[in-house]
Amino acid sequence: MSKVKISFVMVFLFLFFPVASFASVSVPYKTETLSAEGRMIETQTAYVPVGLFGSGTEMISPEDIFVNEENQVYLADSGTQLITVFNENGRAVEQIGEGVLVQPTGVYADEEGKIFVADYGAEKVFRFSADGNLEEEFGRPESPLFGSRSPYKPQKVAVDRRGNMYVVGEGSTNGIIQMNREGGFLGYFGVNRTDTGVLSSIQDLLTTERQRERMFLRVPPAPTNVALDDQGLVYSVTAGTDFEVIRKLNIAGANMLDSDISSVRQLTDIAVGPINNMVVVSSGGRIYEYDSFGNLLFRFGGRDDGSNRMGLFTSPSAVDVDNYGRIFVTDSERGTVQLFERSTFTEMLHSGIALFAEGYYVESEHYWNEVQRLNSSFGLAHTAMGEAYFKQQEYVDALEEYRQGHNKTGYSNAFWELRNEWMQSNLGLVFTLILGVFFLRSAVIYADRKKKILDPLREEKSAFKKRKLVSDLLFLFRFLRHPIDSFYYIRESERGTILSATILYGILFGLYLFMILGTGFLFTDIRTEPVNIFSEFLTLFIPLALFITANYLVSTINDGEGRLRDIYIGTVYSLGPIFVGMIPITLISNILTLNEAFIYTFSMQIIIGWSLFILITMIRTVHDYSFFETVRNIAVTLFMMVIMVLVFFIIYILMDQVVSFVYSIIQEVILRV
Repeated sequence: MSKVKISFVMVFLFLFFPVASFASVSVPYKTETLSAEGRMIETQTAYVPVGLFGSGTEMISPEDIFVNEENQVYLADSGTQLITVFNENGRAVEQIGEGVLVQPTGVYADEEGKIFVADYGAEKVFRFSADGNLEEEFGRPESPLFGSRSPYKPQKVAVDRRGNMYVVGEGSTNGIIQMNREGGFLGYFGVNRTDTGVLSSIQDLLTTERQRERMFLRVPPAPTNVALDDQGLVYSVTAGTDFEVIRKLNIAGANMLDSDISSVRQLTDIAVGPINNMVVVSSGGRIYEYDSFGNLLFRFGGRDDGSNRMGLFTSPSAVDVDNYGRIFVTDSERGTVQLFERSTFTEMLHSGIALFAEGYYVESEHYWNEVQRLNSSFGLAHTAMGEAYFKQQEYVDALEEYRQGHNKTGYSNAFWELRNEWMQSNLGLVFTLILGVFFLRSAVIYADRKKKILDPLREEKSAFKKRKLVSDLLFLFRFLRHPIDSFYYIRESERGTILSATILYGILFGLYLFMILGTGFLFTDIRTEPVNIFSEFLTLFIPLALFITANYLVSTINDGEGRLRDIYIGTVYSLGPIFVGMIPITLISNILTLNEAFIYTFSMQIIIGWSLFILITMIRTVHDYSFFETVRNIAVTLFMMVIMVLVFFIIYILMDQVVSFVYSIIQEVILRV
């Protein structure tokens, strides 16, 4: 019976025999998951510790555990120097390796029942027959490609269907050691990559290849553990790093998961479940479950505080999952194996995931509805429901589910379908309206030429524009074409006033709020809280205030001719492209999909770049600087802004300490008096 079928049978039993449900059982840890917004939230208990597996059998320091297709459990114990085989009920049926094994730290059984053991102490990989007889031992590879100085200290081992062995060795920074069934060295597989940070990128940019060869090499970390799935894909975890901590490798050794899937630096082992879900354990006692795409499902467990409660660990060393979805976790310090069983909620979730991963989106809808009913904040459920609606061409419902799940790719696809349907239904009406507007405009122009019907409107418009305040506000549009001349008029106090500039700053804040609230879902950041107007006010105007103040102070020292008034007015007038382009770009963002994202991105780059160009022109014209003086002024202004922020931060800390000190004195006086 396949793993997926077994999973469905278990769901059936849980649904119709509720006595098997552990949802109400108290556990000594919280179970957490990711919300649609990407926040960790508490959820229903996913796995329940049901007892010690193999109790009654001597265990001293279990280092690794493996469960085969028949749910037989193989335990590598470096303390007893044995491999113990259990049946699925936890009864020991065989012990292997007596007198042969020195320090077994990894175990694996292939489809033929042959048992492979990574022995750290003997520095070998042993192969035993199904009945426990030693068949062969594989020492250090003799191939010159392996490297004469490369370490060979086997810690973990896995074997694919062709008999190729994947060995994780201590200090093997070249990757996983791959050997054929005869022990011949095939090469290193899936070498870890180093995270190229900002400094490394700058170093690579500024140095030649020969110079980089003379520098210290950035050595990647060695893998910590390895596992295989039914398709032959290789999984690995790496401790001591936060880059590509969990990897799912294809036949070419390329990682199929996001490099930032996890930031946990103490992962010790990984296992693949019956629906290709990944279960990972850390040395801190936490257990993490991911689906086959790398989405975090649950985080549970923890470190024991001395109370010896089930579900908590002292030194977890290995993990594996059987065909029923039960999780086995070894604790090398306690000398135990804890067994976890799935709750009803997890059974329901796994059934939905199994169908979803196979492409049966519609069939999985029932399970996702139940998951949402039990936990409406479960982010993955919204994405899955969106896929189910999308396959049924119910694009409006799909759009809403994708929005709640913050799935922008799915939202874009559903919106494209809706937009296409609307255009097919209304394209004729749109063209009719366009033609109507064109003919109406032509008729008005013709009538105006004959009868001058628009003259009264022109006179009103001319009189309105001659008003001082209106003229100063409309002067903004002149900057788009003639910025140098326009700033000259500001410096000479002929155009622009403090009042008009202040009004424009107010309009700018309105446009900023309009952009935040009106930008399409695909082009805006995910917000988990309502917009705080005061906070957004500070976000916009604190940098502007710092720039105006810093530029005035710097320019005063460097013989700049601009007054504070000129900088205050000139700064907001420099943002003319934003005033003109923000509204149409924001509106357009609501009718674009990700396929047309370049339109939004390029438009934003144009108005920002144009505004920066006018701002630089303002600094040069108002202060009467040369080109190099302008560049120096801008650099010093930015530096001054950083210094001002640091000064304000220090003052804030000192004031906070003073307030805390005064408050503590007052509390002390109140208590004593």
